[in-house]
Amino acid sequence: MLGIFNKIAKKRSAVDESSVSKPELNSDDLARLIPYFPIGKKFAYYPEFKQELMLNTTIIAYAINNELIYSNSDISFDQDAGKAQLYLNGKLLKKVKSFCFIMPTVSRGEDGLDYVRKEQLGKDGGFVKGNNITLKGEQNEGRLPVIEMIVRKQVVLKEGHYIGHQVAILDVDPTEFGLIEQRSHVRLKTDIPGQIQAKLNQEPLSCTMVDFSDRAARIIQHEEAGSTYREGSMITLSFDLPKSTEVRVIRGKVIRQHDDTVVMTLDNIMREKAFEKVESFDIMEIKANLLQQQQL
Repeated sequence: MLGIFNKIAKKRSAVDESSVSKPELNSDDLARLIPYFPIGKKFAYYPEFKQELMLNTTIIAYAINNELIYSNSDISFDQDAGKAQLYLNGKLLKKVKSFCFIMPTVSRGEDGLDYVRKEQLGKDGGFVKGNNITLKGEQNEGRLPVIEMIVRKQVVLKEGHYIGHQVAILDVDPTEFGLIEQRSHVRLKTDIPGQIQAKLNQEPLSCTMVDFSDRAARIIQHEEAGSTYREGSMITLSFDLPKSTEVRVIRGKVIRQHDDTVVMTLDNIMREKAFEKVESFDIMEIKANLLQQQQL
């Protein structure tokens, strides 16, 4: 639904017009940014450069020139003489004066923080006016999308699909967007036999883990055991480590599959017969063990 943001702005319950009198934004920068941060996807974020306060959130809408956009399909880009042209519902938008993410002020993961970190976070998940919010997208081919934003304000929406919900409006400068290389200096080549399965109660299939990074592992399925996995589906990888008698069991999402090669994220690890979130210690311990194997 379009137009709601303008109505709210007129009532001065959402956006102060004086705060958005900025130079026209570059459509090329928006065309590069938006695919990495679509509406409705879950993202990790932390406020005020405090990476230890990492939480989960989502984008519920964009605001372009103070107009709410609820659906990714409402936005499209076309190249004209090498320059991106932005379309809203099929209509060319000649100027982009402001671009915002609309996000819930409630987040996921606060219950897992200790008292000290909860005190650091403060109320409303760190979405306090003027705060810097660092948003991380999903790693793709070893690159991590990151954007830094400023909280413009909070508001309880009076109209639209999220009526009655408190949200944060974050000013986005597309020039602050970057792709951080993740795997080039931390990726380890391995040759570790393992087993892969979509569900723990299914028959495991044999595989070999051929590389391992901080956030992902690449697996080669054995020819006789090859299986197709949908992107985003959950799989479980079990493997032994050199010089260790303990079996590691890791669960994560399929990033991509090509032929017998599967790349998965490292989201959860089995501890005491239950999955828990993978922590930095787990990654470093696994790497330390992998380094005992002669690298290819």
